Amino acid sequence: MVRDDVLRALEQHRGTLVSGGTLARELGVSRTAIWKAIASLREMGFPIESISGEGYRLAESSDALSEAGIAMELKTNRMARSLCVLSTVNSTNTYLKERAASLPDGYAAVADCQTAGRGRLGRTFLSPSGSGVYISILLHPTLPLERVNMITVGAAVALCEAIQETAGFEPDIKWVNDVLKNGKKLCGILTEAAMEAETGQLSYAIVGVGINVRQPEGGLPEEIRDIAGCLEDFSPHPVRRNALVAAFFNHMETCLDLIVSGNTEALMNRYRSFIHFLGEPITVIRNGVREAATAVAINSSGHLIIEQNGQQSVMLAGEISIRLPEQIR
Repeated sequence: MVRDDVLRALEQHRGTLVSGGTLARELGVSRTAIWKAIASLREMGFPIESISGEGYRLAESSDALSEAGIAMELKTNRMARSLCVLSTVNSTNTYLKERAASLPDGYAAVADCQTAGRGRLGRTFLSPSGSGVYISILLHPTLPLERVNMITVGAAVALCEAIQETAGFEPDIKWVNDVLKNGKKLCGILTEAAMEAETGQLSYAIVGVGINVRQPEGGLPEEIRDIAGCLEDFSPHPVRRNALVAAFFNHMETCLDLIVSGNTEALMNRYRSFIHFLGEPITVIRNGVREAATAVAINSSGHLIIEQNGQQSVMLAGEISIRLPEQIR
C-alpha cells in the first residue's frame, strides 16, 4: 500500500524534510498518490509537517503506532510477519481468540487502547490510549505439555530484552512474569492456551502483553500509583512504541525457537539474568494465605524454590511479594 510505503520512508528520514518528488521517484508512484497518502496518514493521527517547495517531514515527537513503523524494525522470520494495528479493541487476546482458527502462526495484534484489558487471575489491566501498547501473538507451536509454561517465561525474557534495547535500562522479573523497575510494575503478561480434546495436544497459545510506556494524561490512577510505573519514568530518552513492539517480536522469536528446539536451559539462563530477588526474604501468597519465606533459586522448569523453617520446597503456582534491596534503602 502506498500509504505504508510513504510512512516507512518518512520514518527512515524522521525529522528531515523529504520532497514529494523524491518520494514519488523512490516509490514509483505519482505525486498525486503521495499527496493522497500523506492526507490519509494525517487522518490517522500522524503529525506530518509540510513546507511548500521543500517537502514533508514526520515530526520527531511522533509516536503513533503503525504496521509500517513496526515492520521496518522487524528482524523475524515468522513472528508478526502478519499483523494488525488497532486503535481500540476490547482485548487483543480476545481479538485473536475469536479468530484463532483462521490466522497463521505468529500473527500479532497491536493496540493503542483496550477497553477490557485483562491480567492474571481475572484482574483488569489499565489500557489507556497514547500511553502504553498492548500486544497479543497467536502461536501454533508443536510442544509437549511440560514445555507450555515456558512460553510465558519466554515472553518475560523478550520484554526485558526489548526494554533494555529501546528504553536503555535493565528491568527486573518478579516470578513468575511481572516485569518491574525499582518495585514498580511496568508490564503485564497473560498467556492463554487451548487444548485439543481428542489428542490432548496444544491447539494454540496466545501471549498477551501490556506495557506502560509513559504516564497517561492526569497520571496513573491513585489506586495503582504505588505499584505501577512506566518505561519513561526510568528511561533516559523518549521510547518509540513501534521500535519497542518490533524489538519484543524479535526477541520473542529467539525465545520461542529455544523452547521448540528443547534448549530450555539457555532460555532459563536468560530468564535468571533478570531475577534479582534470590536470597532475599519474600512473602508467599497461596490460596489467599500469606507466609514468610526466602527465595532460593529458579529451577530448570521455571518454578521457584523457596525455604521456610529450614525446609526447601518448590512453588508450582501462586504469587510472591518482594522488596528488593534498593527499595528498602
